[in-house]
Amino acid sequence: MQKKHCILLCSLLALCAVLAAAYAVTAERESARNAGLLEDACRGTLMSALAGMEQVRADIDKALVSADAGRSAQLISRVGSGAAAVQGGLSALPLAHSAMGDAVKLCNQLSDYADSLLAKGTAALSPEDAGTLAQLGGVCDSLLLALRKAEAEMEAGDMRFAGEAVYMADADESARPLERAAESIAYPTLIYDGPFSDVVSEDAPRGLGEGQITREEALRLAAEFAGAPAENAAFTQESGGAIPAYCVRVEQADGTLHLAVTRQGGQVLWMFPETAGFSAVYGLEECKEAAQRFLEEHGYGPMALTFWQMYGGMATLSYAAVQEDVVLYPDLVKVQLRLDTLAVVGLEARHYLSSHVPRFGLSPAVSRQEARQAVSDRLRISGSRLCVIPMNRQEYLCWEFTGEYGGQTYYVYIDAVTGRQRDIQRLVIRPDGPRAE
Repeated sequence: MQKKHCILLCSLLALCAVLAAAYAVTAERESARNAGLLEDACRGTLMSALAGMEQVRADIDKALVSADAGRSAQLISRVGSGAAAVQGGLSALPLAHSAMGDAVKLCNQLSDYADSLLAKGTAALSPEDAGTLAQLGGVCDSLLLALRKAEAEMEAGDMRFAGEAVYMADADESARPLERAAESIAYPTLIYDGPFSDVVSEDAPRGLGEGQITREEALRLAAEFAGAPAENAAFTQESGGAIPAYCVRVEQADGTLHLAVTRQGGQVLWMFPETAGFSAVYGLEECKEAAQRFLEEHGYGPMALTFWQMYGGMATLSYAAVQEDVVLYPDLVKVQLRLDTLAVVGLEARHYLSSHVPRFGLSPAVSRQEARQAVSDRLRISGSRLCVIPMNRQEYLCWEFTGEYGGQTYYVYIDAVTGRQRDIQRLVIRPDGPRAE
C-alpha cells in the first residue's frame, strides 16, 4: 500500500513539474510575444513620427515658395497639425524626457508658430516670418537626419525598446542612440515679445505719419537707419499687406541687413541681419543701455522694457511706448543687438506703427490700493503700474500687478475705471529670458 502511495505521489509530482514547465514555456512565449508587440508598436510610432517630420519639412518648403495666398495658408495649417502629430509620436516613445524634451518642444514651437502665422491673416509671409520658418525647417532637417541615423544604428545593433535589451534600463549611452541624437541638435528659441504681443490690430495703421515716399527715398532712409552710406543700399522688392513697404538690402563692413521701409510715412517696419551666431562679449545691462540709446536716437520717445531674451550671440529686447508714466502695450517695438559689438541689427515695429498715437483719458478712476483689492491674496505682489492693454479691438486703462504663485510669474490686469479684472497672463522665467507658456 505504501508503495502504491509513493508511486502515486511521484506521478503527481512529475505531472506538476510537467505542468510548471509547460506554464513557464507558455509564459515565456507570451512575454516574448508581448515584448514583440510592444517593440513593433514603438518602431511603428517612431517610423510614423519620422515620416510625419519629413512631410512637415516638405510643407514648409512649399509654403516658402508658394505665391498663392490660399495655398500658402493651407500649407502652413498642415505644418501646424503635422508638427503637433510628430510631437505626440515622440512623446509616446519610451525615451528619457530630459533627452527628448527639446525635440518635443521644437515640434510644439513649430505648431504654435504656424498657428500665429495663420492668425495674422496676411496675404503673404513677411521676410522675417519666412526667415524664422526657414530656420525651423532647417532644424527639422538636422533632427530628422540625426534620428534616421540613430534608428539605423539601433537596427544594425539589434537594439530594442523592449525585450531582452530593455532600452531604458541600459545605463550604457551607446545603447540609447535616439536620445543622443536628440541631444546633439542646436534648437532655436522663438522670441516671446511680452503681454499682448499676439494681439494684431485690424484697424488702419495709425502711427505711420503722412505722405508717400518713393523707392529712392526708401533707399536713403534705410541706409541712414542702418548707419551706412547711401550707395550701400539696394532695392529688393515691394511688400504688400496691411502696411505696404519697400524692401531694401544694406551692405555693412561686418554684415548685411535687410529692412522694410513703409511707403506711407517712410518708417522702418522691420530689420534683420542676414547672418547670426555672434560671440557673446557683452551682457544684458550693456544691451539695455545700447537699445535705449538707439530708440532715443531714432525718435521713439519714452519706452519701457517689457521682456528680453539672449541667444545665438544676440539679445532681443521688447519695449512698449510710455505716455504720462503709463505703459502702452499696443505700441510694442522689438530691438535686436549683437553681443559682440552691441550694434543694433534687428527691429520689429509693426505693432508700434499700427497703434502709436497720443492717448487721452489716462487718469485712473480706481486707485492702486482699490485695484489691489481685486487681486487674489494668494498672489505675492512684487510690482504694479498703470498700462493700456488691447482687448477685443478696444483699449483699456488698467493697473498691472506682477506677482508670484506656485513658482509661476503672473500679471493681473485690473480695469482702472471699473475696478474689475480684465485679464491674467502667466509667464515663466527661464535662464535665457521670460517666455509664455
